[in-house]
Amino acid sequence: IPGVGHFDYGMRALRNMFDLKQLIEIIDCDDKQTLGICLGAQMMCNFSEESSQKGLGIFSANVVRFRLKDNKLKVPHMGWNTVKVKEGFKLWTEDNSNPRFYHVHSYHFEVNDASILYGTTHYGYDFPVILQDNNKFAVQFHPEKSHKFGMQILKNFAKL
Repeated sequence: IPGVGHFDYGMRALRNMFDLKQLIEIIDCDDKQTLGICLGAQMMCNFSEESSQKGLGIFSANVVRFRLKDNKLKVPHMGWNTVKVKEGFKLWTEDNSNPRFYHVHSYHFEVNDASILYGTTHYGYDFPVILQDNNKFAVQFHPEKSHKFGMQILKNFAKL
């Protein structure tokens, strides 16, 4: 589920293309793999502070706006940032301890269930950027714009 833009717009687009109840059933199917990217990842959560609409509720997480205390940091968080990847993330099989990914977002995950958290980054404070629940994956960054690190994630997803 790719996405760039506003949460409401993304959810309206999904509603126009799919029966959301059926889409959620397909994503929850054990023999299917789903990867949400940036806004697509956020739409897999329960809700976003950016929106008046509910998300898909695939992940036990919400989406919140950055609450930066450092006035030197700007929102959106934009550019390359190192991600700490937790062992067991199925889409990351490399030994590199400092993978860098391209980010562009004003909102981020806030997880309700720590067992789904598989990666964090730091921008003013540490926050979640990778979620995984069995065959469902969500990344806050853009792997398609993240050179070799992002391509490795997409390659591993394709292998599943």
